[in-house]
Amino acid sequence: MGRGYIVQDDVEGYLSKLCEQKADPVTGLLIGQSSTQRDFVVMAIRTPQKEESAAAARNSVDKEWVTEHARQVSRMLPGGLSVVGVFIITDADAKDALTTLRQLLFAVENLISSEHLWDPADDDVTDCVTLHINPKTRKTVCRTFDTKDPKSVAKPADWKYQSGLCSSWATVSCSLNVDMLLPLPNNRTSTGNMEECLKEGLKAWAHQIESGLCLIDGKRLPEDSELTVGQRRNVRQTYTAQLLITTENKRLTDVIEQCGGSVSVTGAIHSRAYLHSNKPKARLAEKLLKRDVVSTVATRVQMMLEELLASDQESKGSCRDKQQKEPTQEKVEAPEHKKNYIGVAMATAVALLATAASMLYLNDI
Repeated sequence: MGRGYIVQDDVEGYLSKLCEQKADPVTGLLIGQSSTQRDFVVMAIRTPQKEESAAAARNSVDKEWVTEHARQVSRMLPGGLSVVGVFIITDADAKDALTTLRQLLFAVENLISSEHLWDPADDDVTDCVTLHINPKTRKTVCRTFDTKDPKSVAKPADWKYQSGLCSSWATVSCSLNVDMLLPLPNNRTSTGNMEECLKEGLKAWAHQIESGLCLIDGKRLPEDSELTVGQRRNVRQTYTAQLLITTENKRLTDVIEQCGGSVSVTGAIHSRAYLHSNKPKARLAEKLLKRDVVSTVATRVQMMLEELLASDQESKGSCRDKQQKEPTQEKVEAPEHKKNYIGVAMATAVALLATAASMLYLNDI
């Protein structure tokens, strides 16, 4: 038997409106939460069109554009919500549509998972869903693929709409102070080295978060205990958590190594995780909350790096324009000094996380 997807009824209305548009194909993302017993879809988000090439791309799918959109959306989601699949609205042949969906699904999953700083858990669901809708007949075909298996074949899945799906989802929230120093490589002119170095530093910090203790409403609950046991049904329950980070033999700030600079990440973050209403366990709440903490910090650091890279590109472009106008020796040498622009900026940068939080909330759905 295939997997079953319970879908917020608002998604049906959203997809129906997309079917009425003349664009073909229309692609997008499916947002929700997966569990070992049941899967949920709470939102569908259309892939934005490229303004400069909307006419040329009307009959084609830009895989890179779809995957980049998925990465940006994934960064904004709060704990518990993730990209669980992709959809396409087209009257093309069903077989061709499934092939396109499979390519998009694996590309999206590979890009998003490449930014994860945590180790996969045994209870992680690796099946993701694809949805093909024919805008003329409104026929819907739902299939799943195991994204961790490159040879995975399509499996049928059940797709059912339900009203008020998120109304009784529990929320777990926490605040955490962050204060860490991330080393930078000596060769600061290499973007790849800098990004990899920051990622390794964040991974070490993420491991501390992952191994920390989680108290829910001041108690350390057994992993398999049902979080909402004894609570009123169909009423959203809220819980407050504390993350107690265990100290290891060597703290991040105690490690002595030669580096070309550092990035200080300080401030407070507020994280929130949403839990499905199908008897969620304390283990799930802890996992989702910790992952939201890690992804929130990692996203802020990555955004800072991207801004610096963009500034560096603008600076280099400006220098090239000046060189074309004046090929004097003094002007020709200027770009050589610009090579260290990113390194100098990163060496003194401070990534502020004050009151940082996920950008999308389930309340808005």
